[in-house]
Amino acid sequence: MCGRRNRMTQITKKTTDKPRRIGFLLINGFTMLAFSNIIEPLRMANYVSEQLLYSWVVAGFDDNKTSSSNGIKLSHTAPLDYLLTCDLVFVCGGHQTDYLESSKLITLIQRLAVRDIALGGLCTGALALAAAGLLEQQAASLHWENISVAQESYPGVIFNDQIFTIAPQLYSCSGGACALDMTLHIINKHHGHHIVSKIQDMFIITSIREPTYVQHMPKPKILSSSYTNVIDAISLMKTNLEEPLSVKDIARHLGLSSRQLQRIFNKNFSCSPQQYYVRLRLEHAKYILKHTTLPISQIVLASGFIDNSAFSSTFKKNYGMTPSHYRQENQLI
Repeated sequence: MCGRRNRMTQITKKTTDKPRRIGFLLINGFTMLAFSNIIEPLRMANYVSEQLLYSWVVAGFDDNKTSSSNGIKLSHTAPLDYLLTCDLVFVCGGHQTDYLESSKLITLIQRLAVRDIALGGLCTGALALAAAGLLEQQAASLHWENISVAQESYPGVIFNDQIFTIAPQLYSCSGGACALDMTLHIINKHHGHHIVSKIQDMFIITSIREPTYVQHMPKPKILSSSYTNVIDAISLMKTNLEEPLSVKDIARHLGLSSRQLQRIFNKNFSCSPQQYYVRLRLEHAKYILKHTTLPISQIVLASGFIDNSAFSSTFKKNYGMTPSHYRQENQLI
C-alpha cells in the first residue's frame, strides 16, 4: 500500500461490533467501475480503522462467474441465498436492461425486501428495484441516458438527475464514479468523518460530492437551441437562492414564456423549473447544515423557504430525514 510504512495490509484488530455484511448481486454486463467504487472504499475502511467494519460477498445467476462491462469475469464467492443474511445488498447493473424480465431476479429482490434488508441499485440496478415494486412514489437516481425511458416504464417512480439518492433502506446511484461518493457518504453515516477522512487521504480524494449534485449531461443531449437558456436559467437560480425568483420572472428575463421554460426543463431534466430550483436550494441548505453550526432558522432564510415547517417537510420529503437528523449524522465540524 502506497503512502504508509511498516503497515500490514491485513486487518489484525477485530472490532467488538459485528461487521456489516454487504452483498453484491452481479448482473451480466455489470459496470465494473461502479462496482469497484463501492467495494474499494469498504476495503479501505477496514484498512484505515484496523478493524473489520465490513465484510462482503459476490453472487450472481450464472454458474460460478459473471461477466462485467469490460469482459472480465468475476467469480462468485457465495450462493444467491447467502444474500438473505446480508445487511445491505447492491444490485449491480450495466447498460443492458433485458435482465429486468427475469422472474428469478424480481423474486429474489422482493425476498430481500421482506427481510428488511437494505437495497441499492447501481447503474440500471435501480430499475430492478423499480421492477420489484420497491420504488413507488419514491425518488431514485439513474444515469441520465436511461431516465426518459425509465419514466415511461415506471411512471410511479420519481427518477431524478442527482448523482445518487440515499433513503433509510434504499440506495440508488447513477453509476460510474458517483458510486465512490455514495459509498463514502454511507461509511460516514456508519462510522463518522474521521474514517472517511483517512480514506480520502489514502485514495487522494480532495472532495466528496453531495447526493444532490446534478449529473453532467453532454451538450448534444440538450437541445442546441435551448442550451444557452438552460444554463442562464440555472445561473439565475443559483444567484437567487435566498430570495427565489418565480418561474415567470426567470422566463421573462430570458425572453421566454413560462410554458417554454417548462418545456425546456421537462425535456432536458425530466422535471419542472420549480422542482429543479427547490433541489438547488435544498443542496445549498444541506451544505450549510453539514459545514456550519448556523441555527436552522437562519438556514431556512438562506435557502429561500418561508418558514421552518415548510423547509423541514420539503427536506424530509426529498431525503427521508429531517434537517436536524441530517446534521446530526453528517456534520463535519
